[in-house]
Amino acid sequence: MGGSLFFCGTLPALSGGFTQPKGDVFTSGTFRTFNSGSFEKLELQGYAEYGLKDDTTLILKVPYQWLEQDDLDNQGFADIEVGGRWRYIKTKNLSAAVQGMLIIPPGYNSNATPPLGGGDVGLELRLPVSQNFKLGNKPGYWTVEVAYRDYIGFRSDELRAFAEVNQEIAKPVSLALQLDYINSLQNDLLFRPEDANLTQLIGQVRWKILDRTTLVVGGSTSITGPNSNGIEVQLWQTF
Repeated sequence: MGGSLFFCGTLPALSGGFTQPKGDVFTSGTFRTFNSGSFEKLELQGYAEYGLKDDTTLILKVPYQWLEQDDLDNQGFADIEVGGRWRYIKTKNLSAAVQGMLIIPPGYNSNATPPLGGGDVGLELRLPVSQNFKLGNKPGYWTVEVAYRDYIGFRSDELRAFAEVNQEIAKPVSLALQLDYINSLQNDLLFRPEDANLTQLIGQVRWKILDRTTLVVGGSTSITGPNSNGIEVQLWQTF
């Protein structure tokens, strides 16, 4: 997920069909947890976008993870993602884009237990659509995305979907509700059963603490697939 738009003087929208203005840089630092049965993951993720042109944004995502399962643990950089988003529709309120990402294993041992990744290069094509709206005099937006992730190797390909609604409740605070869905297409090639074939419900509170700085606090729980839960804290900054 990525992207930001400043609309109606309110909070930035993360992900979707929005792109960065030419020359702008958006960064996000995230700490999140994921717990499912005996598996636990802590993650620090650095994320950046650069507006190459008003309709073209470059994207970089770098996660560092601490993993624990039963009495075994592992840590290091997980799969890095690099790519871009091209916006092909922009009206007063609606934006639609095509996003392509290259998924690169950074050299971890894919045979470690628990593994940081499957060691397979991947390609993802994502089609996001986003629209601004107003509820009364308060701005909000919705986003819907569908994606196909193809791993070049022995890891299952994935069909993904994402939906979000964000609504300002009292300036400068908004609430966001997200659904994040992953469906593995080859169940005999699952990388990690604890986070495969999973739908997560995510809730967030977003507080714009400075003109270009936003603090995000949220939590997640699974509604289909393996039982899981987690928390997250993000700091967004635009330059």
